[in-house]
Amino acid sequence: MFETIVIAVDGSEHSKRAIEIAADMGKRYTAALHIVHVPQHTGHEKTLALGGAAITLQPSPEELKAAGQSAISAARDMLEGAGCQNIETEIVGGDPVQQIVAAAERADADLIIMGRRGLSDFTGLVIGSTSHKVAHLAPCACLTTR
Repeated sequence: MFETIVIAVDGSEHSKRAIEIAADMGKRYTAALHIVHVPQHTGHEKTLALGGAAITLQPSPEELKAAGQSAISAARDMLEGAGCQNIETEIVGGDPVQQIVAAAERADADLIIMGRRGLSDFTGLVIGSTSHKVAHLAPCACLTTR
């Protein structure tokens, strides 16, 4: 039923649940698993007050890449630990919705699994969640986790 599954990861708790479900489904259907991470600012930037002025420090591109590598590595470790074998990974820049949908198209995925909420809850409340938008644009079935 599911030959190729895309798992969108960001290191959040919901993302970890998506990986657990993907591991179960990957084994059950002997599916190829494609992990994708799209680095983005989380809204958890640091603000410093300097002499009456405030400066917001956002993560550097290098920090975002390192966080992405960490999320990808953790996902791969979880999947391999569960006995999954056919695993591919990618980190792509850009809009998370567009890139997750594009990853599913490139992989010819049958299913996208992702967390309902990621690391940037505030952004989701203001402009709509990534998972909701992916579900509307995806070329395949979508499963969102809590």
